[in-house]
Amino acid sequence: MLKRIDASQVRIGMFVEAIEGLWQDPLLSKRRFSVRRELDAAKIRKCATAVVVINTSKGFDTNGLPGRDIEIDSKAARETVQKSVQMLEEVFGRVQNGEGITFEQVAPVISSVSKSMDESPSVFLSVTRLKSKDEVTFLHSISVSALMILFSRHLGLDETTVQMLGTAGLLHDVGKLEIPLEVLTKEGRLEEDEIILMRRHPEQGHAILLRQEGMSDIVLDVCLNHHERIDGKGYPHGLSGSAVSLYARIATICDVYDAVTSVRPYKAPWSAGDALKWMLGVEGHFDRRLLKKFALCLSVASVT
Repeated sequence: MLKRIDASQVRIGMFVEAIEGLWQDPLLSKRRFSVRRELDAAKIRKCATAVVVINTSKGFDTNGLPGRDIEIDSKAARETVQKSVQMLEEVFGRVQNGEGITFEQVAPVISSVSKSMDESPSVFLSVTRLKSKDEVTFLHSISVSALMILFSRHLGLDETTVQMLGTAGLLHDVGKLEIPLEVLTKEGRLEEDEIILMRRHPEQGHAILLRQEGMSDIVLDVCLNHHERIDGKGYPHGLSGSAVSLYARIATICDVYDAVTSVRPYKAPWSAGDALKWMLGVEGHFDRRLLKKFALCLSVASVT
């Protein structure tokens, strides 16, 4: 349902279809969007002459309650996830057959995930949490892609970069195609030699993507460095501090968060709150300032 409201009524959680009147902010006026940052809400409220058209089927109403039908959203999210898994399986299958990957091949997945994260991020992410043994790699990649899109938009990155980070999330674990299936799907703790095998996947994935024509530097960076740590104790190269790019830092946070909050046959999931508490308590692993922004991002999107 579309509703016209005064700019002064805009709050976090609303979905803005249009802003009518004198409006000079090109970043917020160029597209339909969900209000996820208080900074953006405050900018709109300051424009006293503007009238804002909100869509209560996609976000909060003026009473602060969601107007959308959660059951309908859940069904749509499940369909999007199922189609995304199928497309990603096809892409990864071509890689295993020695064929190439192009951005155009994964673009439909990114488009679907991006649209879902615009409309109902909490519902979409809840659907991806339940990971079967056979689909864990694909669902994890889709979930990390979704989280990176959500978080990078929260950080105010430009939309081209947002889409590249979504692609990076989708392909960050492509190197796991080189890991034996019995190791990849093993339930419980890995043996030392199995850990060594698993830790090769960033470099193996990077090598795969390097062979692809026109692959983005952002995608290559995230694939290679999403297991690096701020304190230099990560892998594969033990990078530390500023040597770990912003993009890799974003990926590390999203990757770990999805891993510990996912439901798997052999592992009980952590709640969002428990996951964030643990992540904030781990010294040296994450960029703490960025992690606090991630926690705020999830709160704004009602994921927690």
